[in-house]
Amino acid sequence: MKYKRLLLPLAAISATAGIAAAIYFSVFFFFLLFLLFVIVKTKQRGLSIGCLFSFCLYFFLYTAADSANVSAYQAGNYTEDAIILEIPKIDGDRLSAVIRTRDKEKWAASYKIQSLEEKRKMAQLEPGMSCTFTGSLEEPKHATVPGGFDYKEHLYRQHIHWLFSVSSIQHCAKSEKTAFKLLQIRKHFISVIRRHVPESSAGIAEALTVGERFSVEDDVLSAYQKLGIVHLMAISGMHVGLIAAGLFYVLIRMGITREKAGILLLLFLPVYTVLTGAAPSVLRASLMLGFYVAGNLFKRRIHSSAAISLSYLLLLLFNPYLLWEIGFQLSFAVSAALILSSSILKNVREKKLAQLAMASFVAELSSLPFLLYYFQQISLVSFPMNMIMVPFYTLFVIPFSVIGFVVLLVSRPAGEFVFCWFDLVMAWAHKLITSAASIESFTIVVAKPGMLSLILLAISIFSIFAAVEKHGVLRLRKSALFFCAVFVYIAIRPYLSPEGEADMLDIGQGDSLFMSAPHRRGAVMIDTGGMLSYSDEPWKEKRHPYSIGEKVLIPFLNGKGVKKLDALILTHADQDHIGEAGILIKKHRVKRLIVPEGFVKEPKDNNIIQMAKEENISITEARRGDTVTAGDLRFEVLSPEGPDARSKNDSSLVLWTVLGGVSWLLTGDLEMDGEQEVLDAFPKLKADILKAGHHGSKSSTGEAFLKQLEPKTALISAGKHNRYHHPNQEVLDRLKAYSVNVLRTDVSGTIQYRFKSGFGTFSVFPPYDIEETRAPNEKRLPIDSSPESG
Repeated sequence: MKYKRLLLPLAAISATAGIAAAIYFSVFFFFLLFLLFVIVKTKQRGLSIGCLFSFCLYFFLYTAADSANVSAYQAGNYTEDAIILEIPKIDGDRLSAVIRTRDKEKWAASYKIQSLEEKRKMAQLEPGMSCTFTGSLEEPKHATVPGGFDYKEHLYRQHIHWLFSVSSIQHCAKSEKTAFKLLQIRKHFISVIRRHVPESSAGIAEALTVGERFSVEDDVLSAYQKLGIVHLMAISGMHVGLIAAGLFYVLIRMGITREKAGILLLLFLPVYTVLTGAAPSVLRASLMLGFYVAGNLFKRRIHSSAAISLSYLLLLLFNPYLLWEIGFQLSFAVSAALILSSSILKNVREKKLAQLAMASFVAELSSLPFLLYYFQQISLVSFPMNMIMVPFYTLFVIPFSVIGFVVLLVSRPAGEFVFCWFDLVMAWAHKLITSAASIESFTIVVAKPGMLSLILLAISIFSIFAAVEKHGVLRLRKSALFFCAVFVYIAIRPYLSPEGEADMLDIGQGDSLFMSAPHRRGAVMIDTGGMLSYSDEPWKEKRHPYSIGEKVLIPFLNGKGVKKLDALILTHADQDHIGEAGILIKKHRVKRLIVPEGFVKEPKDNNIIQMAKEENISITEARRGDTVTAGDLRFEVLSPEGPDARSKNDSSLVLWTVLGGVSWLLTGDLEMDGEQEVLDAFPKLKADILKAGHHGSKSSTGEAFLKQLEPKTALISAGKHNRYHHPNQEVLDRLKAYSVNVLRTDVSGTIQYRFKSGFGTFSVFPPYDIEETRAPNEKRLPIDSSPESG
């Protein structure tokens, strides 16, 4: 049958459409068009029936699974006897684990360790242990800043609905269930590596032997991601193939028949999958290899397209939520592209270097839509780095990691000797990688593309592959031009948009405001937020401390397509306003730094200034009467009058601007004394939108200030359940008394203002989906009045 091989691939496409249609109904109409195309093109009733069956099966499967994905619990305090499902992670004084209650519900548990001795005891916890946990349940939050990681959605796809803040862990008992034995062995392997492999290369050894990246240094992992070579750290097809080939060779050399060696390999693959963390890439590679081995045992050749399609369908059958995981998408997309490009690769099989280049080219292009959608950046040196690093990992890193690990299990001194030399080589490799990643001219940042742009990009990439396969030079030229046109459009889209914006970001107890003019003629960030740091004991220090700059600000800027801010304005030197400025400066995301005169009041305040000087960033000290410009954005400086001995708060940079047809007054942490001083200097001052000073503290936003300004809307940036109880109720009452609409980040997430042609509206992120989340005096109203100032 001519189209026999198409059945499984078409079923996989239909399954994807079925799951997607369960969420986005419009996909149903695209599937009907696809089905019509299959019927007309193939004229095979069996294929169309198979597609329809697959679509319906996975549509109802996902619908049923999603309907059952609910919790029987409510927020509150609980004491539960629960089982630890995964290897607990300990970072500094924080332990995290997934636990399962007696009624089979999973919780994401976290516990603050109280002492070094307790930390040692907690390190003994293992998967399968049953313990009595006491603590409180709290709902996880959706991402509250555009571009941020949606932790609630991530947990939901793992059937986890609650964060369990644990206050005590008692009465732990080991489990003898075989289901947890492999996870306990995996935990033992991880501890062996951490004890006996040099810290600088332990992360790579863990990643390539047991699939654990926790020990990889943050700057190294960031460099791998930025250069598009992070896939080398994942256990995938290349890795599984090398391990399986090595094991098969050893079994044959031991005198075992090929058939028995194949059976042993089939038994080994599921064990190996669990031991290496069962990531999507491992599952795909192991399943595909299993199909190949089983086919050989039964004297039936399994085609690659059938193997990958069967693997895809089986994984989605057991867990349809996998479809939304980026690791799953990238693994199958790149593998499918390489399989479809097999004829292209065969044309250059006589030249190994050319074959490697072509494989890298196919992998790069096929992963591009996913990288732009999820990360909004690509590296121009990704292709040459893959050309260098893929052979390096294949011939050296993976074999030495695996051999060194096996030797380490047999003989500690011999294994440590192997990893000593391994560490020397990896130190040079990581130096090369981090140096290449630090060159910002190699990185392209684009705004998050829409679905239509992604579809056009995918079509253009497919047309390039088709042209290369058919050796059509003219057609290749047209396809390349089409691809370039789509990519250029995606890259310049923000510069074509007539819409401007202002976003008060939800960064916890701190301030950060982003403003952008229409057509991207100016992009400014005012303050960066930051967390207060205390000098803790060494055992409390986290290997991966949370960074607002890395996890919130940079993803937000990437999502907007902002590679560099035209200006970073710091209102004053408090940590909750400037704590993440260093990250933006070091990551080369700032063209110009603006601070108030008298910014440096303590020696530590000078760190940011020195950092900016080291990066050759222009520094401006602003005072009353100055005008600060960044493209089309223009700010009048109302305070400070100059360097003085007042507090940091009252020395805040106070800015007045007109944006979207309304006037804005941005006050930093200005308190009532500072407010009165500004009023005395500007007795006719008005503002439509007031950024309330000092996070809504009762020492700010005084009655005289409100009476003079007559604001229509007040923005308050404060952390949810913050220790200072901001915003203060007195301030909220004053604002209500003056009929001021209040928008708060602790209640609503990021406050967004979008404007076009002098008219704008407020909204929030994430959008309102639960009515109870609104504060009593909150509204969503357009702001369309003209500025009124003296």
